[in-house]
Amino acid sequence: MCAQRLWPTVQALGRGLVSGRSEIIQQGVKAYNVQNFNSGHFNQGHPTSHDRFPLSQRIIHTSRGSFNKVVTRSVHSGTVLLVKEFTDTENEHAHAVLRSLPAYQSTTVAREEAPGSSFYQQHLFPIADNEWTRCSAEEVATRFIITSQECRYRPMDLEDRKHSRLCSALVSSLAQLDDNQLLKVLSALSLWPPTSATTTPNFVALWNALDQTCTERINRWDMTRMFLVADHWYALKLSRISMYNVRMTKLLGRKVSSMGPTQLVQYLFYANLSRKLEPFIIKKDIEKRITEVLPQISIEEIGVIAMGFFKTQTFLKNEKLVEAIVKKTQENLECVSDASLCAILKLLRKSIPVTQWKLLEDLLDTLMPQLPRLNNMVLLQVALLGNDLLVYHPQVIDIIASRFAMDMSSLRLKDIERITFALMLYNCVPPSRPDIFALVAEELRKPERMMEINHYPKCFVSCVVYLVTLGFFPQDLISAALQPSMLKLLSMSRHYSDMGREVSELEWAMEIEGPPNYRGYRLNPDLREKLTKDYLGKLPVGPSKSLTHQERLLLEVKEKLAAMLGGHEFLTITHSLPHIQTPDLVFCTDSEGIPVVLPQEYHDLPPSALKRPLGRPGELRWNAVIVAGRNSFIRNTEELRGNVHMRRRQLSTLGYYVSVIPFMEYNKKNLRMKLSCLDRSLKDGSSLRTDGCMESAWVTLKAGAERQEEAAL
Repeated sequence: MCAQRLWPTVQALGRGLVSGRSEIIQQGVKAYNVQNFNSGHFNQGHPTSHDRFPLSQRIIHTSRGSFNKVVTRSVHSGTVLLVKEFTDTENEHAHAVLRSLPAYQSTTVAREEAPGSSFYQQHLFPIADNEWTRCSAEEVATRFIITSQECRYRPMDLEDRKHSRLCSALVSSLAQLDDNQLLKVLSALSLWPPTSATTTPNFVALWNALDQTCTERINRWDMTRMFLVADHWYALKLSRISMYNVRMTKLLGRKVSSMGPTQLVQYLFYANLSRKLEPFIIKKDIEKRITEVLPQISIEEIGVIAMGFFKTQTFLKNEKLVEAIVKKTQENLECVSDASLCAILKLLRKSIPVTQWKLLEDLLDTLMPQLPRLNNMVLLQVALLGNDLLVYHPQVIDIIASRFAMDMSSLRLKDIERITFALMLYNCVPPSRPDIFALVAEELRKPERMMEINHYPKCFVSCVVYLVTLGFFPQDLISAALQPSMLKLLSMSRHYSDMGREVSELEWAMEIEGPPNYRGYRLNPDLREKLTKDYLGKLPVGPSKSLTHQERLLLEVKEKLAAMLGGHEFLTITHSLPHIQTPDLVFCTDSEGIPVVLPQEYHDLPPSALKRPLGRPGELRWNAVIVAGRNSFIRNTEELRGNVHMRRRQLSTLGYYVSVIPFMEYNKKNLRMKLSCLDRSLKDGSSLRTDGCMESAWVTLKAGAERQEEAAL
């Protein structure tokens, strides 16, 4: 059996091995509360009896139903794992869209349909084991179809020994069946109750043989037959691991330019199921074809297309197509289903380029009146819509935050993490629900969240980091996030490879501004040093061509600031906060605001050290200058994004005077205007007495530029 078909079982085994971790969070917080709080703080007295349930009985319920299949198989998927039911629901909705339209009737099959129902009335005579070899292929197929039909009224176990000879005979006969009989057998297989895995003997023998036979015949089938067979594999929940689906999407991938509107929509539905668009498919061709057929398809079909793109991590590059989809979405907001709108918003979030950010703002304006009727899954996508381009719509975010605050107990952990991220990104305290952060913390403390947290530890830790970024410090949750068992849990998954950065940020935040009475977990010094070095940003060095835009901007500001201070000896570039990727410009003044040469001890501090101001209070006044690049501000505003707010807050807490140089004001100005921008920023935030600094810097820099011009001649 190929590795691809074994993967669901391996995946299930891996998750099964860690499925007994439900008490990790509770133990960590419990340890913190024993030292610092009464027992009611985290409901630690509640027994975690669900950990003693058999694996098949562990169930989490939420009112949205997102996790009501924790360790169960869906139809014939066979994978035992924490099932994201909403994903299945998305696919089921997309399939229902296709089934609802006449154009797809010949290429899709409803769940309740099953060819061969007329056979059920026939009487079945038992066949002895040694008589199966005398049966024709058609007789074996007919008997299997009749037996399968009986499962509708009297469920049977396919793995029962009495069916083994029938299954074995059918496997041997498949190659002799015609295409219609093969399709009936494939359909009949979906009528059996699910087996415990895709690898149980009878089931795996049947679906592997059917998979091989369908794949061998695919080249002689037209597109209608290909799609119909693929739909039967979808009914079996085997699309993602069947070789037929892989072969079909690859074969038809070369024909997207000539597909009709419905064919293109259905092709992208199956691409979504396999989570893959073949690399050889020219993306601009498929986008061009979608642009051509867009007027001929409904908003629901656009939702199916959007799902196909998003689930295959393929995003739109054609700006005209993006604009056309936005326009059609706006025109159909009154009637579009939640599931289709959700898929469209996911695709647009990753596809709208920065040059079209006003298009996104206009879409948010249009969406606002529709928010009351939308479900929480769609509301979350609306809240996230502007994140990549830093487009902030305060009224939209406030309405969604208010709704989420009311529905907090019914949200998935991932939903809570994502809405907290959006609020952190915009440094937003919702006017209508300023208590939302306390509600988030309270929800994370609930015992019924424990299993979900232990399956998705990244969401929990990220939530805590976002709360701290916003200046909210729930001590018990911070302790749980930093406990060794949680760190071990994070290290177990390759999907969490970058979580060390967030853990490091959390640790340094506690070092700088953590509550004085905190007695919970902290990173051990060796681990903190390792993580800090692993994620420490680089200082800008080397030729200008090899530097990023932000690095070139930093060096340019440094040159002009040094001229204002009187020389480079008064200034340095350093990571004052070692957990922040971009460095600061640091200088000192005396109590009168006169620049002072930086102490050598400061220069000698290790790169990964936290750079606290040195000396006695009042002797020196330490200044940090943040050069805020293009992604430091919310789009089209002068408001800093959340983590830059935190950076400024932490520098102030350490004792620095903090100045912020705004990219949008400083960039693309002549020399005098740039110096004027620096002068205003330093007056607002620094201890520097700026009288005459700008003029002296102008003279120095102008003379330096003239000397360079002469040398060039």
